Amino acid sequence: MAKISRRVAKTFLLILAGSLTLAACTNAPAKDFENLEAIYLEPGTITESTAPSEPAVQEYARDPDSEIEIDDQVGDGVTLKIHEIQVSRGNAFLVIYNSQNFVVSEAFVTPQSQPVTLFFDIPLLQSQELQAALYLDDGDGVFDLSKDLPILGEDNELVHETFSYQVSK
Repeated sequence: MAKISRRVAKTFLLILAGSLTLAACTNAPAKDFENLEAIYLEPGTITESTAPSEPAVQEYARDPDSEIEIDDQVGDGVTLKIHEIQVSRGNAFLVIYNSQNFVVSEAFVTPQSQPVTLFFDIPLLQSQELQAALYLDDGDGVFDLSKDLPILGEDNELVHETFSYQVSK
């Protein structure tokens, strides 16, 4: 028992010496811990880990009359011309994705928009496959992938078109 007491005493002295050494190394003023209020947690206030929530289900807008027709094109890498777009449900966005599925351009279109010329956000430097898709505007006139809904056309399929864009030098 005496060995345990000596061991406890030595451990206590080492901790005390270490604390005093650390206290001497700092410029921060000492804090008065006697005047601090205790914090008590009520039973059940600690949150428990829960399973991750289910991924959000993609919503769609339906417009069976919507359509995009884009021919393969040769261009300067700055502009894109689309001859036929049909939307009947309201204003929409024509969104162009590059071969890495990044948005490279979008244009606000209405049921009367014919033809449409788009300017790429960053000029294309090489030829590639592009994809166009239609999204129904949520009413604010600003394209937001998280708010504007992809449009399902005839046969409940996404209204999109894949085409080749060749950059001319």
